[in-house]
Amino acid sequence: MRVLGVLAAVVVSQSCALAGELSGIATLTSQYIYRGLASSDGSPALQAGLDYETESGFFAGAWTSTVDLPSSDGSRDAELDYYAGYHYAPDTPFSVAVSLARYTYPGSDADRSYDYTEALVALTFHKRYSIEYGYSDDIYGRDAIGRHLELRADWPLESAWVINAGAGLSDLEDLGASRFAYWDVGASARFSRLTVDLRWYDNQMPGGYFAYLSAGSQLVVSLSASF
Repeated sequence: MRVLGVLAAVVVSQSCALAGELSGIATLTSQYIYRGLASSDGSPALQAGLDYETESGFFAGAWTSTVDLPSSDGSRDAELDYYAGYHYAPDTPFSVAVSLARYTYPGSDADRSYDYTEALVALTFHKRYSIEYGYSDDIYGRDAIGRHLELRADWPLESAWVINAGAGLSDLEDLGASRFAYWDVGASARFSRLTVDLRWYDNQMPGGYFAYLSAGSQLVVSLSASF
């Protein structure tokens, strides 16, 4: 993963050297669910992010959330992620984005590090349909391969609301866990700088030691403010 780290630094340095736009978001959510796994143990989570994108398509940013991830070798209370990449959007219905993301858990009292890096490729069609593939050779800091494939779609209504849904497959077999599917369906609406999101999550029960993190079937309500 040292090579990925060097590539990320190059992308960040290039993006910061070009004129671009800075945006941010703050979110309060009733539960933090990520790829079918519950990261806040049924409790609300506070989240915030900053994103910088240039006119040429380079982007970089950071995102953080409160988490509640107990385990046999210590707990994690915060997640801080960094990412950088390039978004190519020609004058066609298709666009593609490639990026590197670094997931970290600062202040963790775990006996070992869970930090890891992931390479991502996303293809979007008409800004409404997307497919994303992610790969890590050090998933959760355990020197194992992790993969995921995710599909998403948006259906705007004749109002402020948008119906959206997603489905994915997470492959953690190399980690001694399992391959499992996850999905969600919901609606979101933006009113000026505020966005409300109502979403139903479900997933297959992950095998191995990830079973205790299964999000199961539940409704999640989120409120976000952007700037």
